[in-house]
Amino acid sequence: MAIVLLILGILSLLFGVSLYAGLGYTAGLAAWAAQIPLDAIIASAAGALHKEIWLAIPLFILTGFLMIQGTSMDRLVDAVNAFVGWMPGGLALVMVVTCAFFGACSGSIVSAVAAVGSIMIPMMEEQGYDRAWSASLVAVAGILAMLIPPSNPFIIYCGVTETPVGPMFLAGILPGLLLAAILYLVVLLTPEGRIRSRKYYTWRERWRALYAVSPIFGMPLVILGGIYGGLATPVEAAALACAYSALIGFLVYRKLTVQGTLDALRSSIRITSMIFVLVAMAYALNAVITMLGVPTDLVSFGVGLGKWSFLLMVLSFMLFTGIFLEEISTMAVIVPILWPTVVKLGIDPLHFGVIVCTAAAIGYTTPPVALNLYTAASVADVDAMKVFRRIIPFLIGIIVMNIIVIFIPQISTLIPYKVYGR
Repeated sequence: MAIVLLILGILSLLFGVSLYAGLGYTAGLAAWAAQIPLDAIIASAAGALHKEIWLAIPLFILTGFLMIQGTSMDRLVDAVNAFVGWMPGGLALVMVVTCAFFGACSGSIVSAVAAVGSIMIPMMEEQGYDRAWSASLVAVAGILAMLIPPSNPFIIYCGVTETPVGPMFLAGILPGLLLAAILYLVVLLTPEGRIRSRKYYTWRERWRALYAVSPIFGMPLVILGGIYGGLATPVEAAALACAYSALIGFLVYRKLTVQGTLDALRSSIRITSMIFVLVAMAYALNAVITMLGVPTDLVSFGVGLGKWSFLLMVLSFMLFTGIFLEEISTMAVIVPILWPTVVKLGIDPLHFGVIVCTAAAIGYTTPPVALNLYTAASVADVDAMKVFRRIIPFLIGIIVMNIIVIFIPQISTLIPYKVYGR
């Protein structure tokens, strides 16, 4: 009975039930049917938030909004365009690279889509790119903000699995570069890949554009230098990033105002509240699933499949759950269920983290739960389904990247092992 209620509750999300409500009442009904004390479920939900690493998430989110409010994103776009815009499909490549740079500053997927898309989509339309196609590209390129450190989804994964944040951040670098290369290859295979930028930059203009944006490039140095230089924990590095983004916004670019700061705080509070409510409800549901013995049964099944078949099954399952669960809920609900099997099969936590986070991030672009898709469609002022139809080749590219990473784990483990040792 409890399993039936569990399945029905999760399926109800397909019919438009709010995520936090769907997860919460599913956990409550399944606990009632299985005669599990509600006190235990409530304690699990409340206790899930008592981890220091969660503090980094609102700080990185605030960093992203302060950057949007206080720095000139158009300068970042101009600097990237100066160096790579001359290539075939140049502005499309500029969009991909800029999303990666923005991710290296904020770690926020949706913020990257909104900030980069609002500047790039009108610029690309002027040079012949279709608005729906441009929106589809930025919706997928925003996932680079998840792979390039810092990364809020990686922080959630580390909080759930107790994996160290420093090595996990490094594990996303090579997969992120691989994804950027695959997205550009997909661009070249489309008619848009033949469009070249009409603007020509001299070397003097290139260096001037690079100089103008150099304070923004200091952000990754503050974050990653603090963490890997042993000067700060991830939470402290996130706080330093906030301070740095406010500093350059007020004193360098002089675009950040008191009102802009308040707007950034409001947006950060709204998104942070949503994330932690989802995390709490997801932990409640996970507690019920664990008490019903699902992870134990899955271990036997996973061991029977073997390592590679299990990882391919996880990829397929995450792609399916991404249809009706966004990444935060997926991380908090699904990863703890799979984790005993991961340990039993001896799968590297860094390798598994890259696979599961990237696969779950695809849910940001697949309806009905598709924050990237809807954000990009809104920024481009086009119908979301038009964007979805153009996004399919890029989604195939992400799946190909995942399969490559599954069978070549060194792509995700090489840099962390070089830095931290095996």
